[in-house]
Amino acid sequence: MSVEYVVDVNGKKVAVKQGATVADALAAAGASHYPGTVIGIISGREEARKEVATEFRIMTTRGEVRLELSGALKHAWLDSYSQFTGTGTKWTTSHAIAFGPAPTGVTAGKTEAEYHRWDVAFGTGGYDAKNTYLIISKADHSSDYGVKGGGTFGKIISGKKVLDSLGQEDSIKSIEPVVKLEKFANKTITMDTSMPVEDGMEIHTALQVEMLPKAREGAEHFYAAVKDGMFPVDFCASTFISSDIMLGEVCPYENLGARSEGAVSIRTDGSGKGRIYISRADMTSSIYHSIVGRVINGIELVKIVSPGQRIAVTTMPDRLSVLGMDLKAAEAFLTQRGVTYEKAGHQGEDAVVVDQTPRTTMEIVSSGTVKITSIPRENLVEIKLYDNVAPQSVEYFRRATGLKEQHVGALNVFFKYEDTLLFKGKTVHVGELIPENKPDEGMTVAAGEIGLTNMAAKYAGMVGVRFGDSSKFGPTGEKYVATNIIGRVLNMEKLRKTKDKETVYFTEVR
Repeated sequence: MSVEYVVDVNGKKVAVKQGATVADALAAAGASHYPGTVIGIISGREEARKEVATEFRIMTTRGEVRLELSGALKHAWLDSYSQFTGTGTKWTTSHAIAFGPAPTGVTAGKTEAEYHRWDVAFGTGGYDAKNTYLIISKADHSSDYGVKGGGTFGKIISGKKVLDSLGQEDSIKSIEPVVKLEKFANKTITMDTSMPVEDGMEIHTALQVEMLPKAREGAEHFYAAVKDGMFPVDFCASTFISSDIMLGEVCPYENLGARSEGAVSIRTDGSGKGRIYISRADMTSSIYHSIVGRVINGIELVKIVSPGQRIAVTTMPDRLSVLGMDLKAAEAFLTQRGVTYEKAGHQGEDAVVVDQTPRTTMEIVSSGTVKITSIPRENLVEIKLYDNVAPQSVEYFRRATGLKEQHVGALNVFFKYEDTLLFKGKTVHVGELIPENKPDEGMTVAAGEIGLTNMAAKYAGMVGVRFGDSSKFGPTGEKYVATNIIGRVLNMEKLRKTKDKETVYFTEVR
């Protein structure tokens, strides 16, 4: 008789036979492993999962508040907290706000009690436990809320600004226990799906991140960082992990909030501008960190990952970017997601999308519409970039063209003469355009190689390509000492008909 193991895969319990591998467990759960990303495996905990939670996340229509339990009535809360989901504000004063009613097992009775600011208590309507209210104190006061002993069972520990903003029209959207899983006894980070599984093992393959509509630019910043489905981890601290993939990119401050466990935030000013953080533990809000999303599944990976590793990421909602898609595929993608679209530009069988308005996902979600512009695929220029020998220059090029954020980039033709094309992209800081991968004297720069003028010349940041070989000057017409070779165009014939001021669209072949 075969023995079955129960394994948890991304929160879904599945049964597998003894001797099964991680790959077998993933298949049983309908999950997949994204190549190049880590799998987190937990087979024991230094601290057992708490059977009784002591902290709760209350999501209101104005945002999140955290409740910490205390006192004898905490068991009444544990038995009934789900009943308050969906309830609205019953009343609000300068002293307190009440949500409900909901049935509980509290003992009703007349008690005049003292309440301190941020205390959380039960109250009853008509001294009837079937009409119990959740009362949150906003100021020190005394009152009789109709529960024997006063009814206090906890205190608000975060989200106090949210609490101050709650009014008569607000309600509770959800209530969830916060289970602390700070320390793991047997943890493994691997990419090997042939590992055998054990009974009770947890397998985590990806983060699921919910993006916040109010942070439309910040959400797009994060979408750009994970456009290939991965979050690269560059640094780990006890309270957060961070990625430098968008370091230096401008992102406006849009959303102040507590950096609670699982919060995704972006540094918007100062040292580290553009860096993306995911909180491992609760932290206070910061005027330099805009909250753009939160992890809703896979927080365990955040807790155990190390620098240099990559985590697979899915987002809610999906990024609504169709740049680089065939027009028909883009239409199907948008239709499936309920987005109305307007088409512009070339619309033949060979059409490929190169632009869209609005640009950000959250604007499209809000309006439900987007305008997409296409060109013939034969006009989309394919390039190969030399990350290994000119990393800083390639980074500059991706930012200048927009390839950092999207799968299609664009450059305007600045000047065309003889056998040379010069381009200018969007403004990018050129302070670090050091000489990289310069041609040696006597070498021939081949036709189609992409050159970037470095800081040794006046026009640093200029991009150029040649239609013919040269043994004297780089693709931008500069001497070799001022030329960084950063890549090559794979189909130069597509550029021959371009004219001054024309926009050329690029896609990168990896």
